[in-house]
Amino acid sequence: MEIEAKFTVPNPSVYWSLQTIDHLSGYSLSTTQVKPVWDTYLDTKSQRILAAGCSCRQRVTRDGTLITLKSLGGAMGSVHRRSISEISMATSQPPLEWPDSPLRDLLLQLIGQEPLLTLFELRQTRVIRVLKENDQPVAELSLDSVSLVTAETEQVYRVLEVGLLPQTTQETLMTIAGCLQDGWHLKPEPRSKFEQALVLLDVQ
Repeated sequence: MEIEAKFTVPNPSVYWSLQTIDHLSGYSLSTTQVKPVWDTYLDTKSQRILAAGCSCRQRVTRDGTLITLKSLGGAMGSVHRRSISEISMATSQPPLEWPDSPLRDLLLQLIGQEPLLTLFELRQTRVIRVLKENDQPVAELSLDSVSLVTAETEQVYRVLEVGLLPQTTQETLMTIAGCLQDGWHLKPEPRSKFEQALVLLDVQ
């Protein structure tokens, strides 16, 4: 289960301010770590994965390829709770050639004999900051500048995510989310980045 709070950041000055402040909601903030992220979202031509209420993301890193299957929806206000399943491999391969795993079995049930095709790409510049209490990490703040890339268009939007760390209570996440909403006047984002991209592309 993935639990995180998500907000849109329509104001560029707020986006930059959150990269430089020292404290948020009583927690200290680490220095920034900038990380490029390149995601490709996959589905069949008939969009069987989307019809099943899921998204399939392929992320290529230095260590190989990570496939992530996430449920859609599950948001209450800014807080998202979603089931998530992942599998790693050395290189990108068709699902039939993936290592045996529950994710592989589930995906093959969803897509049948149809091949996976690229829906769109999201290229992100991610600025990561860790929130700490007495030098102990409690949450991870991600400020993402997201570029939606297709063969016809490229659109940019900004998202802030607060990820709950395993040792942290959900009450802490709600406190931080409340500060961002009330103190920084950020608007809760009930959609995932995948769902935001579908809206921008006008995919029904």
